[in-house]
Amino acid sequence: MAASTRNLASDPDRPSFLEELYQGRFRWDLIHPFPTQRPDDRERGDAAVAALGAFLRERIDPTEVDVDGALPDGFLTELGQHGYLRLQAGADLGGHGLSSLNTFRVIEEAASWCLPVAVLLGIENALGAGAFLPVLPAGPLADRVRDQVLAGAPSGSADTEPAGAANQGRTTTAVPVEDGAAYLLNGRKIQVVNAPTGTLFSVTASVRAPDGTERNRLFFVDTDTPGVRRGGSQELMGLRGLPFGWLDLEDVRVPAEFALAEPDPEHTSRLTPAVSLLVVRGRLYIIAAPSLATAKLCLRWASDFVARRSVDGRGLGEYEEIQRQLAESRAETFALESTAHWSLLGEDQDTDINLKFEQNASKNICSVLGWRIAERTLSMLGGEGYESAQSKQRRQVPPAPLERAFRDVRGLRITGGVDFLLDCWSGGRTLLSYYYPEPDHAAELAAEHAPPADFGDHALSTRNLAHLRFVRQEVHRFGRDCLELTRRHPQRSELASRQRLLILLNRTATELMTMSLTLARAASLATAGQQDPQDLADVYCTTARARLADLRHQRDQEDEPAAARAAFARLGSPLPSRPEPGQDAPPSDVTTADALGAGRRARN
Repeated sequence: MAASTRNLASDPDRPSFLEELYQGRFRWDLIHPFPTQRPDDRERGDAAVAALGAFLRERIDPTEVDVDGALPDGFLTELGQHGYLRLQAGADLGGHGLSSLNTFRVIEEAASWCLPVAVLLGIENALGAGAFLPVLPAGPLADRVRDQVLAGAPSGSADTEPAGAANQGRTTTAVPVEDGAAYLLNGRKIQVVNAPTGTLFSVTASVRAPDGTERNRLFFVDTDTPGVRRGGSQELMGLRGLPFGWLDLEDVRVPAEFALAEPDPEHTSRLTPAVSLLVVRGRLYIIAAPSLATAKLCLRWASDFVARRSVDGRGLGEYEEIQRQLAESRAETFALESTAHWSLLGEDQDTDINLKFEQNASKNICSVLGWRIAERTLSMLGGEGYESAQSKQRRQVPPAPLERAFRDVRGLRITGGVDFLLDCWSGGRTLLSYYYPEPDHAAELAAEHAPPADFGDHALSTRNLAHLRFVRQEVHRFGRDCLELTRRHPQRSELASRQRLLILLNRTATELMTMSLTLARAASLATAGQQDPQDLADVYCTTARARLADLRHQRDQEDEPAAARAAFARLGSPLPSRPEPGQDAPPSDVTTADALGAGRRARN
């Protein structure tokens, strides 16, 4: 692969399965045999999971946390004392020294009891001050962060601003003073976990260079610094109890040595690769682990409900549609777990595979699957699923907190980046990175069929082998489609503006990735004598193929001439503003026709 077509996340010495897929190449050899956790590491993780589970069940009542909207007094301090704010740090720092997968498993266990606690642990261990320690050079900043970790004190990341998190730049500014010996920070950060109690935060701010260009840099700010003001708690639809708030910064002086090392000068809008890796991997802890825990809980609640309910004298589990819904939830849980485990196991075992692409894609894959399972479970349980756990307990029926889980897991789709925006950005990077200029293997992609492949000793069932062959051909077809699109749109800017098309392309790629990982894991487990995963992979791939067909249909529609998409543009303008209470009202309510007319006028 030529260097000019490589994505910024590429590693010339380590291939990536998803990166190859983006280019229309199906590399089964990279994912099969599917990795497994080493027995000694698994045993160590089992002990850590059991210890945290016992601690939480003794200390936390998840219903009280949800009702009160707060964690118990002193709980954060106890988390620090037990080393749960530094799960991967070594014993010399008071941590547990856990591997990436075991850290994931511990956070998954927390989510199975109280999801806000799991998100808190995920953020602290992924983006808290201690997470940066391995990438900090020796010096005052590393010393300050080490002291923070040793104290077991809560910290956090302050990035989102009132203007929104999707902006490339930041409105928070950092102005060099004292001949560059320090910076003055000004701005407001919102949606900051641990804002009410944390003592050290990483803060993103925009720094203007002498030539007028701006770049984002990361500063570490002590909350006892003059000019730092903590805001009150922000209340959310779900994740109630998560200590969430804002920080105001007014002429906050930060020593220059408390600024993280410069970003890559050729790409001024991004952080250093090491920090970027922390963020990408961290979303597996913050989002994927709670999504998997919720999926497993929903499976249990749905199974219990089906076992005790009947319709017209016939057990609920005897109905075909109920059987299919349970099967789909089990299969999607297996696919979710396969994706998450693949994205972490290779890192623990120091393989020669670049996992950054898969880790980045896992955020959307896992959160959407978790949401889909929760939504299906809610429909299956009907009114009982929509009812709160407290109400069900008063009625003396099983108080499964599905209503709470439904609210919580929906938040995971917007945490760490709204799902459709991540698809849009990833889709844009895919096309722009690998198909402009035209790739060296364009002639291979233009062929109707994929090159022959040797799947080796796979132990797959007949149906799953058919799914595997289908995926191989669809990956090739995906690459060919991308090549044809870029040939029809030779200007990068033209295709980059087609956001819905980019979203659909990326969702196609990640669906194919999930199918591939699910099949690879099922094949390896079958070789080890486990046959149930064969059915799980078959069910997942069967439904995924239907989703792929729908994605292709939508892409075909998006590829129509601009006139066919004009109605979306006409209806897509914001509605006219309504008066605030106390202001004069308009003569009549705004109608759909009014809104449409306003949209036309705005464009004219």
